[in-house]
Amino acid sequence: MNPQLTRRQIIQYSAAATAASAGFPGLVRAQSGPLRIGLITPLSGPQEFIGSYVKNGAEIAVDQINKAGGIAGRQIALEIRDDKANPAAALAAARELLGAGINLHTGGISSSVVLALGPVMQQEKGVFMTCGAGTEKMNHENYSPNLFRPGDAPDARTRAQAKLMAEKYPDITRWTGLVPDHEYGRTTWSIFVDGLLEYYPSIAKKKPEILQPILMPYGVADYRNSITQALRQQADGVFNCTYGGDAITMFQQARGFGLMKRYKVLCDAANEFLVARGMKQQTPAHWTGMHYYADANKGNPMSDRFVADYLAKTKDPEPLGWAAEAHASLYAYKQAIEKAKSTDTAAVIAALKGLTWETVTGIRTMRAEDNQAIKDVELVYIEPASNAKGYKVSNYTKIAGKTVLFPATPGKKLNLRTA
Repeated sequence: MNPQLTRRQIIQYSAAATAASAGFPGLVRAQSGPLRIGLITPLSGPQEFIGSYVKNGAEIAVDQINKAGGIAGRQIALEIRDDKANPAAALAAARELLGAGINLHTGGISSSVVLALGPVMQQEKGVFMTCGAGTEKMNHENYSPNLFRPGDAPDARTRAQAKLMAEKYPDITRWTGLVPDHEYGRTTWSIFVDGLLEYYPSIAKKKPEILQPILMPYGVADYRNSITQALRQQADGVFNCTYGGDAITMFQQARGFGLMKRYKVLCDAANEFLVARGMKQQTPAHWTGMHYYADANKGNPMSDRFVADYLAKTKDPEPLGWAAEAHASLYAYKQAIEKAKSTDTAAVIAALKGLTWETVTGIRTMRAEDNQAIKDVELVYIEPASNAKGYKVSNYTKIAGKTVLFPATPGKKLNLRTA
């Protein structure tokens, strides 16, 4: 104790501390230090560049929140760990952070990583938000009250794509898929098929023909065997689920075989501009899903500021959706903590359920039943171009997420249509 403090000052200090404790009991601990939030994302390996978007988006949100006074007057600090898009590495990182008393986490773009983290977060009383994992299981048969998805659900995005195909290409009825043989690939293809089987009959008044998908290996350098199998098919439309660096490698090799010229329509699940940036003028024309397309959100003050801050930080004028999802997750934590007046896990979970908060894509609501955000789906059409980037967006659309999102069924497996 400072010997210069008077009795009056001691009383005033004690009263202030008591008032703070009553208002923000979970925030009082370690007031001299920052509020630490774990960021677990791939920072090495084939998905490193996606993880870098997550890291940049989270860091921008932290900078913005801290400059505005933090959370209830407390600054935020990220504890960053590399999960290598590998469940074992992610579990080790999560246990380390949880053991250090860090109970709030974000990141996780790999479906297998997020599914592995669910039980650990529940057992160790942590909270985890994914910034792009595409498995529907986390909201259905593998539901955990400690897992949240602040971005668009895989069923909403993928069914929106199927609906768009039926609207724009009613005569393209024979479909196949280029599907990585892992959780994300199988999930996404199954949901796309469900959407085709619903929307082609209802919109195009035709029954689609679903061919066997071409299963692609994961994390390899040679896709020629799978490409050769695809060449034997007679499909008019193709849905690609290969992802990140794998997608770029596959598309580059497929170009040498002329595979993409076989299809009249190419629909990509979720690569945003990754393939286009990797292939530039050699990129095939395609529709792709976006967590966030900046041009579609111009005029939203949060989006405009995010784009400016992202440019200042990275020299990149075109932030991709994984950065936006990380940004949204930090703002969800901010609002939930201030609503709960606590950082305790149970209080934050209760505050997140049903939360409505502002993001770079507009207002989102976290569905209380299954911890899934309701937001619009953004889809863009990319073509090669003779500009500096080597590609351009020639069309884009927004589809209301609530019109294509499956009802909440936590703890139950989705009942999907099959061909």
